Amino acid sequence: MKKYAFLLGALLALAGCSKQWNDLVPEKSDPQIIAFDIEGQVSSTINFDRKTVYVVVPTGTDLSELTVTKFIVTEGVTCDPAIQAGDQIDLSSDMSIVLTAYFDFYEWTLHATTQDKAGPAPADVSQLYNMSFDSWSRQGSSRVWVPYAEGATDVEKATWGSANGTTQPMGYVTVSPEETFLAVSGEGKKALKLQTQGMSLLMGMIKKLAAGSIFNGYAGSIDVLKMSAKIYWGIPFTRRPKTLQGYACYMPGTIDWSQEPYKNKEGELDNAHIFVVLADWETPFEVSPPEKLLDVENDPGIIGYGKVVFDRKMEAYEPFRLDITYRNNRSPKYIAIVAASSVLGDFFTGSSSSVLYLDEMKFTY
Repeated sequence: MKKYAFLLGALLALAGCSKQWNDLVPEKSDPQIIAFDIEGQVSSTINFDRKTVYVVVPTGTDLSELTVTKFIVTEGVTCDPAIQAGDQIDLSSDMSIVLTAYFDFYEWTLHATTQDKAGPAPADVSQLYNMSFDSWSRQGSSRVWVPYAEGATDVEKATWGSANGTTQPMGYVTVSPEETFLAVSGEGKKALKLQTQGMSLLMGMIKKLAAGSIFNGYAGSIDVLKMSAKIYWGIPFTRRPKTLQGYACYMPGTIDWSQEPYKNKEGELDNAHIFVVLADWETPFEVSPPEKLLDVENDPGIIGYGKVVFDRKMEAYEPFRLDITYRNNRSPKYIAIVAASSVLGDFFTGSSSSVLYLDEMKFTY
């Protein structure tokens, strides 16, 4: 009898502790391959949606003797068979590997082909183009930095818009690639650098603050006198991710540029943010700071939303996780990821020395 009483007491104790235990257990997300490179490769494409890695190597390469130079999976995940940098693997036929997390198993496929036989890598509709921020080029007479590679398709070029088209021709670069300070290093790797700038134009007659900002969408017409532009948030996207994850490093300054109604913010530490909006708008949403902004609380088209604010100085990259909360069961038509090095940049308020670095972003489902 004492034995049963003890067991009952133990079960009740566990039940009473269940909330605290659940609070300590992180929410599950599918384990993923974050990086996979082969020595001498032409390219390596990770398709999170299909759980496939598609590697292209030079013509004539022996696919049965390929050397792995990089293999990174989600933290806490085990891989069978175990693979690490320096291993030699046989990809003359597709190789299946199993990633394990929280007693769940996920099968991934490694596929390799030579350049003379390679077709286009399967499109991954669960992620957006260049969420790693590795691809950059310069465009136009002003050689403006744009977050897409030379030879990018029209769809890829339309993925990310930025403030650079307005600020860089005036001599102020607010959005640029970072090649040395990275969360994940390696050949060809880059990060995103967003830098708030205090701009003085026409011999000081016009002074405005410009936050470094990037977003899914495009910039429209510019009002030179107001130093503002119409911005259109949103690109086609129909998936419902649970989180946006990545790495961030924020180096804020003290707010030294301000405008009403935020003049009282001068002297405070600047903040940065990144947020995600999923909506079923009929067209991309027009923003005209500071007069016309998105009403996140009341916009009926918004299906899901999540936000992270960076409000302190970081010494190095730190992982961030943005949870997306859904308000209904509708399917999205558009997505907009928006990041800015000064939260109040839409109101020309912030620090002219604030810098936000972002790297290796991805959705989880």
